[in-house]
Amino acid sequence: MGRPISRDGKDNLWSLALLLPTLIPLLIFWIYPMIKTFHISFTDWNYISPTFDYVKLENYKNLISDSFFAKVLKNTLVFTFFTVVPPILIGLFVAIRLNKIKALRNFFVATVFSSWITPTVVVSMVWVSIFDSESGIVNALLKGVGAEPVKWLGGQTTAMIVVIIVTIWQYTGLAVLLLSSALAKVDPEVEKANDLDGGKGLRKLLKITLPAISPILVFMFVFFTLNSLKAYDQIYILTQGGPSGATSTILYYFYVLAFELYETGPASALAMIFLVICLLISALNFFLSKLLFPK
Repeated sequence: MGRPISRDGKDNLWSLALLLPTLIPLLIFWIYPMIKTFHISFTDWNYISPTFDYVKLENYKNLISDSFFAKVLKNTLVFTFFTVVPPILIGLFVAIRLNKIKALRNFFVATVFSSWITPTVVVSMVWVSIFDSESGIVNALLKGVGAEPVKWLGGQTTAMIVVIIVTIWQYTGLAVLLLSSALAKVDPEVEKANDLDGGKGLRKLLKITLPAISPILVFMFVFFTLNSLKAYDQIYILTQGGPSGATSTILYYFYVLAFELYETGPASALAMIFLVICLLISALNFFLSKLLFPK
């Protein structure tokens, strides 16, 4: 007869059975596609042909030596930096001000939060009309003060500025909601004790407020970073990666390679490089957050 299963063994099997509804979709929709993408990255598959050849590391070598990839990588890092730090700073300032308003605080927080829950495609289409070179509100204001109109979405620098502004505006809604909730949970007794010790203004912010809400700050740093790295909708609607690739990011470049040029092998290699970049930046964010906001 076989050896009977121990109590701990039964508990482990039961735990595994309970995890299966979660593990099966994870394996099918995440682990398997990632392994398949890694495999395709070593081929010259064009997405249509039933056959392909193995090219070893050729796709990776071509990407790394490609000047356009270097430009796309730079765009991605610039876009990510300027859409992570500003919305957190703006959100913190607005949340601190709103928390001093008791009666209408929830109303204002909900109003600001609407920028986050509105679909990115809809938001981007509205901003396209705002920055339109002929009939946009921004250029109308410039004309009103005697300044020359600007082709916001037609210039390499201004196009990236517009995409960044739109993304900051959207992120700020979530930042205000999270930070406002975190600030509301700060122990008032600790704040009173700090006030008695003369700790106000910047000193109170650095010594009391930021350490108290550090878990939310860490979460937003990581979440906004990953969200910016995979930004696509606003770039497609606003600029379609132009002009001359000035607003193309890694994910947008992946879309072009895979679904416009049908270069699935290089696109898969780009996806794997993108995965490594996301992991490295997430790790960097984690360690910096621990350094800046120690427990």
